[in-house]
Amino acid sequence: MSPAVLRLASVLLVNPDGAVLLQLREPDARMDPDRWSLPGGHVEPGEDPAVAARRELLEETGLRVHGELTLFRHDTFPARLAPGTRIDWHVFCGATSAHQGDVVLGEGAALRFFAPEEAIRLPLASRVDEVLPAFLASGEYRSLLL
Repeated sequence: MSPAVLRLASVLLVNPDGAVLLQLREPDARMDPDRWSLPGGHVEPGEDPAVAARRELLEETGLRVHGELTLFRHDTFPARLAPGTRIDWHVFCGATSAHQGDVVLGEGAALRFFAPEEAIRLPLASRVDEVLPAFLASGEYRSLLL
């Protein structure tokens, strides 16, 4: 029997100041409580991961990506809290003209744009602690600076 697969899509959203949007997980979250993560969520059956990433971003933050979403990373790994399940995680990056005052908290304990040097010092969720520094050092990040 093949393992169950949980499909997730997240967004690394960069504003005109070069700040990246992060979401603080609730204190009672099952995974990574009180840690900063990326906006995103489940990919519905038959849904394209990029479409799911845009949908989740809008639902959780009230924000939209300007232009294209670019796939930054695609990883598959075992789920920590569900033995026998694999996570299929698509991480996209994109730009926005939004600033902090435009953010609408739709999910999580907080949403905030952070300057890169501040973001990498935060308590980050698992996997985000690897993806975020790699993104901030990448050509993809530099290409999004408006």
